[in-house]
Amino acid sequence: MKIHVDVLRRYTALPDSLRQVRLLLDDLGLEVKRLNVDGHLTLELLANRGDHHCYEGLAREITGRTGEALTTPPVASLTLGEPPWPLRLETDLCLVYTATLLERVGEAAGQLDEGQLAPLRAAGLASVLAPVDATNLSNLELGQPTHVFDADTLVGAVTIRLSRPGERAWPLFTAEPVAVPEGTLVIADDVKILAIAGVIGCEESKTTASTRRILLESATFDPVKVRIASRALGIHTDSTARFERGSDPARPLIGAGRVVQLLEGTGAWRRVGDTGQVGAWVNPERVVSLSVAAAGRFFGMPLPGEQVVEILGRLGYIAHLSPDDGDTVTAYVPTWRLWDVEYADDLYEDLARSIGYNNTPVALPPVDMGALPSAAETRRHQIDGLLQSFGFYEVFTDGFYGRALIENLGLPEAHPLRAHVQTENALDRAYSLLKASCFPQAVELVALNQRVKNEQVKAYEWTRTFHPAPQHSLPSGRLSAPCTERRVLWCVASGTDRPRAWLDKSRPADLFFLKGVVEELAVALGLNLQLGPAQASAPLADVLHPARQASVLLNGAVIGVVGEVHPSVLKGFKVRKLRPVYLELDEDALLAAPSQAVGFEEPSELHPIDRSLAFSLPPKVEAGLVSETLRAAGPPSLIRVSVVDLFEHDDGGVPTRTFTYALTFQTTKGQALSADEVNAACEAMIAAVESGEPGARGVRLRR
Repeated sequence: MKIHVDVLRRYTALPDSLRQVRLLLDDLGLEVKRLNVDGHLTLELLANRGDHHCYEGLAREITGRTGEALTTPPVASLTLGEPPWPLRLETDLCLVYTATLLERVGEAAGQLDEGQLAPLRAAGLASVLAPVDATNLSNLELGQPTHVFDADTLVGAVTIRLSRPGERAWPLFTAEPVAVPEGTLVIADDVKILAIAGVIGCEESKTTASTRRILLESATFDPVKVRIASRALGIHTDSTARFERGSDPARPLIGAGRVVQLLEGTGAWRRVGDTGQVGAWVNPERVVSLSVAAAGRFFGMPLPGEQVVEILGRLGYIAHLSPDDGDTVTAYVPTWRLWDVEYADDLYEDLARSIGYNNTPVALPPVDMGALPSAAETRRHQIDGLLQSFGFYEVFTDGFYGRALIENLGLPEAHPLRAHVQTENALDRAYSLLKASCFPQAVELVALNQRVKNEQVKAYEWTRTFHPAPQHSLPSGRLSAPCTERRVLWCVASGTDRPRAWLDKSRPADLFFLKGVVEELAVALGLNLQLGPAQASAPLADVLHPARQASVLLNGAVIGVVGEVHPSVLKGFKVRKLRPVYLELDEDALLAAPSQAVGFEEPSELHPIDRSLAFSLPPKVEAGLVSETLRAAGPPSLIRVSVVDLFEHDDGGVPTRTFTYALTFQTTKGQALSADEVNAACEAMIAAVESGEPGARGVRLRR
């Protein structure tokens, strides 16, 4: 809104300097966007304060702070009686509609003096004709938009109604008539639309220099209906800005009276008969109460009840302090604030602006001392740091996905990964299922990155999955939850284990890369994490490569799975030339397991004794099976069994793999081992392998 300081001074006293005026307005929430040295101001007004869109409203807000008197422009007294023109009201979206007829006296159309036109000049509005200037002034001065029709262009009664299908109107300042959306609030006579209510008048009934009689309209329209019409037609006027924020339903006669006073003051116009009115708006006399003591606590300062009553009175409220308790203030909301004042908090806002935010104590809100992070939170931060050190980025995926994502897995209908909790009436099919598995989203993440030429993917997420559960009646009579939740940590990696660098040949981010991540987690967290044989019954077993997957064990119990994504799944997601790997762990088990302290063992003074054994393993026999058998059959002095070599060859036409196992023996101080003892232990371990489960599956010592 554009105003001038000198015009504003007509309504209330202001500081002498423009800088002080700007500081005052800014502190009241009337943001000054621009201040010229000649006193012109551009204000950014609050969206919910339609009463600020006029000089009187701005001045009233200022007097609430300064306590100075408020002066309003003179208004002619209008008498309600027989309408000077037939009026019909066909919708309750117009609260009040008044019409006043004026006729020209003599040949001159009259002109407002320069002092009266000052608000128009400040707002950048050109002087047109006295009737038009007067209606613009009514809006700028008092916040009541008005409009004048050339009465001699009207045919029949003036009707306030909703537009009909196919109707057209010719808005002012447009080249041709436009279609009016059905249901738009309009003012019309018997043959044409005279105005879009609250938005703009029309060419066919506009006032011109030759107009002899004018019908002055002053009304209150539904703000939502005005806003919809303005947006639909792409027309925004000063009247729209006022009406769409809620105009004062008690002000139509005041606005019309101001226009009549201005026009009669020119000596060129006079009233004909009484003012007609249709629509009967009744003031609801809204009452809002507040506690003075509560307000004082809110502001952090003593606030006498008399001061509260005085401030609210300056803002237009009728406020009373209860004599019974001396604490309750009852405030009757003025009609121009009915659209935005409903609760005690709204009164707090008015009090704060009037007192001044800079005049209230500054203090931090009281807070309790924060608790130390829990053990689970601390461990989670540790895991975050370790994964990020490996180059992983934390991501956040949706808790819903669509059935199309599951179809990419290529699984049969009865597969566990296809069991989901389905949302009813989902607006988007891409969000029709509650997430039951993180795996499809992880593979989709790799696919999305490959489409933008990024094959280096390392991502992890802490999330939840939801699994269908049968519902049953609870003692309260309600049904149990339709699903159970499971908290998981998942990781996905593709490309190389680290960014490429000069003379640094990175290795693939494969299953062994994630194996290393799991082992680093075990060391950093002090947990007994190991990889074990893959479980064929695991839901993810069918979507991981059958020969490149494993279970993740914590103290011997399965808490997750790791493996390479199955080629058929990659084909379904259109991932090419990449072999991403996936890790999923049970978050609750990972965070709840106690850390195991690593004890110090004094190194032995005796040198360890090493032996190597080579075993031939048929296909589908795991090297770990032999390792476990060797450990179980070995003496206490056996401290380490590790695989150090793999040789693949044909043995009589049968594909065979030969693994070399390094055995390390060592005793404590004073207990030396002889070569014969070590050899005897090796023979016993060989016999255990060949006579036990490994031997039954075809494992033999390669001699």
